[in-house]
Amino acid sequence: MFQMKQDMQTAVKHNIRGGDGSPSFRYLFSAEQLGNRAEMMAVITLQPGESVGVHPHETNGEAYYILEGAATVTEDGESRELHAGDAEFCADSHTHSIRNHTDSVTRFLAVIVPNR
Repeated sequence: MFQMKQDMQTAVKHNIRGGDGSPSFRYLFSAEQLGNRAEMMAVITLQPGESVGVHPHETNGEAYYILEGAATVTEDGESRELHAGDAEFCADSHTHSIRNHTDSVTRFLAVIVPNR
């Protein structure tokens, strides 16, 4: 299956999960297109100072893969600075958040996978 950029759904979400700013989401494929093997697959853009607030994963897990820039990712209260090429996975029963602490744009791939 091919998905062209101009055909992808986009959305701006304000204060997502209690975070700051209005990150933009570019959904690469829908859950249905993925055969429900993933609940979400999106490239999220964080402008300087924007964030996705702390949130739990209770029936799924979520991976972040930094594509561009850098961000502070916090998992279960432990923070790390991640750069392009770095990744984090928040498993079931854990929490995480991400913040662009830099003065440049940060883009990351987010994939939510269900527990099986």
